[in-house]
Amino acid sequence: MDFTSQMLNEVLVKLFNSILFNEEEYLKKNLKDNNITLRGVHILEAVQKCKQNENNTMGKISKDIGVTAGTFTTLLKNLELNGYIIRNRSEDDKRKTFINITSKAKDVLKVHSQYHAKMINMITTNLSKKEEMALIDLLSKIKYFFTM
Repeated sequence: MDFTSQMLNEVLVKLFNSILFNEEEYLKKNLKDNNITLRGVHILEAVQKCKQNENNTMGKISKDIGVTAGTFTTLLKNLELNGYIIRNRSEDDKRKTFINITSKAKDVLKVHSQYHAKMINMITTNLSKKEEMALIDLLSKIKYFFTM
């Protein structure tokens, strides 16, 4: 690996791990109920986003987060047992199951949103508008690689 590749690899790996670690620690400190994993929080976030688009079926959400229906069902069981989601079968099409978040989940998502707001504020505090735009451009290019 050349120097640039080595440095980019090191920065990306450390950055990714640090974000996940800090996010988990923030949630542990700020949530009343610690019966939810970071992955669970991200699933709740996906459910909420799909609900806003009025497409909160299990199939749509599992596709959005990139897991199989079987894996998604397993992940949802814990969230349902702990009172974060409610599943309802469609009256029109019994093959469809809709997922809705509860008020308990909304509390978790509020704390999660606060973490992201603090993280973004910390990153952008000392950047000029030009630097902010350059950062967005570069991160968008990186995101493209991971989502294609």
